[in-house]
Amino acid sequence: MYRTRIATAVVIAAVASCSVALTAEASRSTAPPCTPKIATIDGHKAAVNCGPATVTLDLSGRTYTFRDGFCMKSKSTGALQLDLGTNVVGVKGNAGKPDFTMLITKFHTAYGSGSVFGADYGGKDLFPNGQTLINVRGKLPAAGTFTSSFTLGAKFTGSWNCHGVVWQER
Repeated sequence: MYRTRIATAVVIAAVASCSVALTAEASRSTAPPCTPKIATIDGHKAAVNCGPATVTLDLSGRTYTFRDGFCMKSKSTGALQLDLGTNVVGVKGNAGKPDFTMLITKFHTAYGSGSVFGADYGGKDLFPNGQTLINVRGKLPAAGTFTSSFTLGAKFTGSWNCHGVVWQER
């Protein structure tokens, strides 16, 4: 139930975020390279992300690669949002579609940066316990690495690359 609410919010936020006027921080373009599509998969609404962003996640001895996504930086809060793959609302295992979502905030605790973190791959929710805190390093917001600092599940590491396109809300 909790995961469904987050998935619904992410689908709405992803589509709304890319539908509003955005400016490219890296390329200074006035139009995004693409707009996520709303689709129906197995009878459920889905957001099919697009864009050049990639993420690699190492979890429990296995490497997962996510593609077709975007990076967006909030002008008001400075938070960085990464959305990659396809998010299918209300379907266990995300209908087998890969999906990665991460929100990196400026909020810091003794355990790491604030974040909302979720990933599905091969029909499996990789983080069924929900939120976690991460440590972030790199050339923010364009690229970087992250490691788990406090999590209810397995420890993990990963990296992201926006490939020169970071959209900033107006």
